[in-house]
Amino acid sequence: MQLGRAVAPDTFVLERTLKAPIDRVWSYFVDGDKRSRWFTGGDTFSANGQAFSILFAHRNITDEKPPERWAQMESGEFPMTGRVLAFDPPRLLAITWGDGEEHVSEVRFEFTAIGDETLLKLTHTKIDTEAALRDFAGGWTAHFETLATVLAGQPANHFWADVVAAHEAYEIRI
Repeated sequence: MQLGRAVAPDTFVLERTLKAPIDRVWSYFVDGDKRSRWFTGGDTFSANGQAFSILFAHRNITDEKPPERWAQMESGEFPMTGRVLAFDPPRLLAITWGDGEEHVSEVRFEFTAIGDETLLKLTHTKIDTEAALRDFAGGWTAHFETLATVLAGQPANHFWADVVAAHEAYEIRI
């Protein structure tokens, strides 16, 4: 598991090399159906300034029973709306994170082709508390593990185990 780091009190960065070409990795971020296999379903991202709705339904990415802390995720679906802040295929996607006026942060995904692989850099900024930063760090790390598994054509049924491991690691690091 590749871990990220806090680079400021409100900013988390995670870099991951994925064994897939940049266009394929990009498609798993912008296409709602493909994204639902490792993260969230919902709207397909297609333009700068686009308003979007995504839907968290973790049962779509794993058959595992979630730990008690996330028990509501077992059968629930949780929508979130946002806006695309930057859209430059296949190099950059930036979105708002969170609903309403409070607790809205920003997530930037940068994609760099390295031969047949892709360097993915996530920068999550404007996070309002250290606890939220740890939660985002654990979640992003587990989701990127799932993405790497999906891109490799393997069954992705270890999400909650990865969440627990990542959260434990970040309790020490952040």
